[in-house]
Parts: sequence; C-alpha cells; structure tokens
Amino acid sequence: MKKHWLSLAIATFGLTLTFNPVAASVDPEVFEASGATPADIQTAVDAFRNFLGTNNGVGGTFPTGRREINWDGVPAAFSAPNLLPANFFNSNSPRGAVFFTLGTGFQVSANSINPTNTPVRFGNIHPVYPELFSTFSPQKLFSALDSNITETLFFIPGTTQSATTTGFGAVFTDVNGDNTTRIDYFDVKGNLLFSQNVLPGPTNRGSLSFLGVAFDTASVFLVRITSGNRILNTPNRDVVVMDDFIYGEPQALP
Repeated sequence: MKKHWLSLAIATFGLTLTFNPVAASVDPEVFEASGATPADIQTAVDAFRNFLGTNNGVGGTFPTGRREINWDGVPAAFSAPNLLPANFFNSNSPRGAVFFTLGTGFQVSANSINPTNTPVRFGNIHPVYPELFSTFSPQKLFSALDSNITETLFFIPGTTQSATTTGFGAVFTDVNGDNTTRIDYFDVKGNLLFSQNVLPGPTNRGSLSFLGVAFDTASVFLVRITSGNRILNTPNRDVVVMDDFIYGEPQALP
C-alpha cells in the first residue's frame, strides 16, 4: 500500500508515524473572531498571545512562551513570484515550524515595492485577488499552491529534533463559508485532538478571521489547515489565504 505523503515527509526527519484521526479526550481553549478590519479580531489574537506567553522571536529554545510568523520579513527572493522554502522558518529564520502540502509548494505574496514589480496579495496569480484579500499585519500573505491544505510540523528551532506545542492559531482572509476553512490538531500518535471550523467573515471581500486553540500541555505535534474549498488559482468561492501564525514554544519530545 502506498504510504501517505506526510508519512514520507516525516520519514525524512527520522520519524515513523501513522496518522489515525480518532478524537482524543482533551479540553482545549478556543479563541476566535471575525470581522471586516484588523481591529475586529485584535482582541481574540491578543488573548491567544497572552495565553501562550512571551514572544520568543527567532532562534534559541525556551521552556515557555510563543513564536509568531507574520511573513513580512520574508525577503523578495523567497516571495512571489518565487517559492518559499518549506523549512524557511526552521532554517533561514529558526522558529521551529516546517510546512508540507500535497500541492506544488508555498508562496508568500509580494510587497508593494519589489524588484520584479509583482502585484501584492497574490495579484500575480489572479488580478482580482488584491481586492479579495486583506492583511492583518501588512503587507504579506501566505498560501500553499495547487492545494488548499497546509500541514505544519514543529521542531526545536534550527534543529531536526521533533517537538510539540501547547497551541496554534492563524489569521485567514476572505473566509465566506461556515465549513470551508478548518484547523485540525494532532498528537504525536496521530490522534485527532481537536478540530474547529474558522468563523466566516461578515463581508464577501477582504474580511479577516482568527482561530487559535490552546491546550493545557504541549500535546500538539501537527496541525492541518484547510484554507477554503478551492485552490489559489481563480477567484471561485471560497478561496482563502492566510496571514499571521501564532503557536506555543516548541517543546522537545521525551
């Protein structure tokens, strides 16, 4: 039987895992909001940040706190129209996150001033996208290409040592449907700890949504993000991309 693509990816880090989506018994805390502007979700984002603790920035390892990725510091060489390396935030800018997708890779949108004159907010993929998408932390956004699935594994920053975290949250833009966008949280044994749909925005264009889920212990080994029900290709309903990622400080597996 052909191995699941993620099992192959994990094997490259010396792990052998089989993911079985069987709900485990947990009592997570959910932080969520949606609105037309960044201010509408700011309170929920800040509450999640405060729950996780101090922002530990880049590099090092800490017993508590959180990491954040807002994409805006990604250089032009790794922004649209170029691809973002899947391990950029564990290698180039060590924050302990590595991405996987069934698609063709990942892209961070361009700044308004860039050497290739690439349009902002994925206007390089379709000219209407800058009108559909908005940002929580200007200017850049993030998406998988040719897939609406992004999976994140956690590591001790800058190493290949697998880790778990106490929680993960993300900002989304242009969520239109009640059940098109979701985050699934898995433990190291592949058990589904928790699954939650992201709140849709109140407008058809440019809305922002936030979902963060935190646990009492560092039990989250992998998160699977389903961003919309269409790939980033043409502006069909419901095409969704992402802004800030916020997650607990990665803790080494026993």
